[in-house]
Amino acid sequence: MTTTQQVVVGVFDDRSQAEQAVNELLQTGFSNDQIRYSGHGASSGGVLEKLKSLFTGQDTGRVYDDLVDLGVSDDDASYYQHEFEAGRAVVAVLAGGHMQDATSILARYGGYGASRGFAGTGEYTTDTGAAQTTGTEGDYTTDTGAAQTTTEDAQRLKLREEQLRVQKQPVETGEARLRKDVVEEQKSMDVPVSHEEVYIERRPGSGQPSDAPIGESETYRVPVREEQVNVEKQPVVREEVAMGKRPVQETKQVSDTVRREEAHVEQEGDINVQGAEGIQSQANQPEQE
Repeated sequence: MTTTQQVVVGVFDDRSQAEQAVNELLQTGFSNDQIRYSGHGASSGGVLEKLKSLFTGQDTGRVYDDLVDLGVSDDDASYYQHEFEAGRAVVAVLAGGHMQDATSILARYGGYGASRGFAGTGEYTTDTGAAQTTGTEGDYTTDTGAAQTTTEDAQRLKLREEQLRVQKQPVETGEARLRKDVVEEQKSMDVPVSHEEVYIERRPGSGQPSDAPIGESETYRVPVREEQVNVEKQPVVREEVAMGKRPVQETKQVSDTVRREEAHVEQEGDINVQGAEGIQSQANQPEQE
């Protein structure tokens, strides 16, 4: 009997990461029967406790045996068993045609596969009675009595580019000081004052006889006064001058030359390269003699 199933396996550093990943798997549409979990720590009664089987023998079981039964190679199953014994949690998903979704969800919450990646996921074909497993992505090939693994990964060219990173640092550009100096100036003001003056007024006499003899001396005294101005200076607060600082927002333009990497496809011979839209292509022409 031959069965074909797609399995994604992820390792998590702690139980909470695994639980978050399982929650999203269930929300995405994966069922409890499609998810296997094995981990350490006290039971929290959460979603992990509802998963099927918790691998062989609950928390003390061998992850290796169950993964091999699912079609994972001996080498990778041993790796996952070692991670489990080191205290990490292991989640396996029977993807059922949704491998990319399962892989993305496990990776989003910190899950990783064999060799810290997900190269060990794939489609496994298991023959009953003969321990032979083949895969498409990650390509496991295991023969009875000899654990042999061949892997043919897609070659990936990472394109990088430089991006501008702007950092702002306050620097002192100057200083302002506020002080006061004494300035002398001449000021004048008009002050009304009064004074007394003597006047002489002649009037005709009455013509009446007088008993006073002529020749006697007679003197009249008239005191004369005037207002004098005395100047005093009194300091008063004329005005106040305040000094402070406030932030002013402005926009400055910065520019620099950045570089980026672009992919170029070189072809030799008559071949058809699919998916190369937007990538410059150059065909190597044979030299003519």
